[in-house]
Amino acid sequence: ALTVSFKAILCDVGEFHCHDQQTCIPEAWLCDGEPDCPDDSDETCAQEVVIRCPLNHIQCIGSKKCIHFNKLCNGARDCEDGYDEGVHCRELLSACHELRCRYGCVMTRNGTFCFCADGFEVGEDGTSCRDHDECAMYGACSQTCTNTYGSYRCSCTEGYILQPDRISCKAKQDPGDSRPMLLIGGSDGIVITHLNGTGLQPLRSLSVNGTLALDFQHNQESVCWALSTESSGQLRCAETRNLRGFTREQEIRTQQSLQRMCRHLPGWKGITKHALHYGKSRTQFSWSWARD
Repeated sequence: ALTVSFKAILCDVGEFHCHDQQTCIPEAWLCDGEPDCPDDSDETCAQEVVIRCPLNHIQCIGSKKCIHFNKLCNGARDCEDGYDEGVHCRELLSACHELRCRYGCVMTRNGTFCFCADGFEVGEDGTSCRDHDECAMYGACSQTCTNTYGSYRCSCTEGYILQPDRISCKAKQDPGDSRPMLLIGGSDGIVITHLNGTGLQPLRSLSVNGTLALDFQHNQESVCWALSTESSGQLRCAETRNLRGFTREQEIRTQQSLQRMCRHLPGWKGITKHALHYGKSRTQFSWSWARD
């Protein structure tokens, strides 16, 4: 018998890990009355929901709130149920002193452990501190991440400008440049619009009862899209001069499966690289950036 195994994925801070170990959803979608996980585990609200808190933070029991270790046993009630305060703050003082933590000691109702300053993590000995690599966490920076001692720095590739949040990047808009556009592929067609949602213009009508993936090749001014159903798959490409419409549309034929089609297209890094997974709607759609 053939056994297929899947490696569990790691969710980002602010995301909930579905019990299938393969899906991440925003924490804001938990217990909202609409199942978003394939196994509906985001709606099992009767049980304790465990979320991923940032480094040096702990979850308040029975809520989605995370508080910094510094707020534990500080005399102020930061968790609604007072989980961060209590008699343990006095009773565990001696246990904290015995740990001989390099930076600080955390006292919870379940025991004590060491923690380090922001930007650092506890070493293997459980007491010392070492640099924490923020760049190892997906999404730390929009484009390029450089880890530094106790911190990290985001930067952007050529043609982009780092935004005031010091994380995200935005394309440079020089005088005379055309405005960026957004290509959207859905079950009923492919449309183009300005980034603010205005000027919606249909480019190609579709009738899809399956999955659509879309990509744009700027240097060739062409659009390619893949249609996949349970029984078949199809890959088509067309030229689009100035993003006004499609011309010279053709089907890309291959003897291999749809999953391998993208390998036949020079310069493509994967037809599904722009697939959007976080659409609340059940309609699946893909998107791609474009400049006319």
